[in-house]
Amino acid sequence: MGIKVLICDDDKIIRQHVMKVISKIKEIEYIKSAEDGMQAIKNIRKDDFDIILMDIDMPCKSGLEAAKEIFHINPQAYIIFVTAFKEYALEAFDIYSFDYILKPFNEKRLLQTVHKVIEDINIKNIAHHNLNKTLKNKEKFIFKKERDTYIVDLEDIIMFEKNGRLTKIYTKEIEIEFYESFYDIEKRLSPNFFRTHKSYIVNINKVIRIMPHTKTSFKIEFDNKEIEALLSKKNEIQFLNKLYLIKKEVV
Repeated sequence: MGIKVLICDDDKIIRQHVMKVISKIKEIEYIKSAEDGMQAIKNIRKDDFDIILMDIDMPCKSGLEAAKEIFHINPQAYIIFVTAFKEYALEAFDIYSFDYILKPFNEKRLLQTVHKVIEDINIKNIAHHNLNKTLKNKEKFIFKKERDTYIVDLEDIIMFEKNGRLTKIYTKEIEIEFYESFYDIEKRLSPNFFRTHKSYIVNINKVIRIMPHTKTSFKIEFDNKEIEALLSKKNEIQFLNKLYLIKKEVV
């Protein structure tokens, strides 16, 4: 089965341009267009689109409003915002958009993003297989403090925090400092972990909220309300992309 794409933009010229650019991709079976969010939702209810290229500023229903509904109708669809409004990026990733491309867009950038989505779709079955295998055979994180050896399930780790030469590991049950560099720790972790800041490595599956904090960082909240981490602005887009992919796999 080929890839099905829906382009949603109230500007006909933009719709035609996007269609022309992505029609070069051989894996795409067919492309359909919509003039606003309401039309997009109607199309999603009728057909299983793999990729939705969505503008934000549209009449009747904005791209963000439509995307929220689309996610509930088909959480497996990949939403890519193509818009002139950069200030909506964080809100867009809150609804698990795959990417956020600013107009006037670069054709190469758009093609790269669509190719990345197609690659992700093609490996999804393998990813699900590996995920199931991981759940059946829980991966462990082993570390030492003085003469004691600790063994914890990777999935139970909330985050790691760096404090000078020491690293603190956080789970619901323990908060322990031990000696090991972030560089060595990262090599022993699963793809669910991401270094959000020079002082933090977080388990993406434990993240429940991201909020503005300072001019250079965001604050990350977990299901354990007493624990917080920081996300550097420079890591924002990469982290949100990773967050989207990891969360999407467990929907």
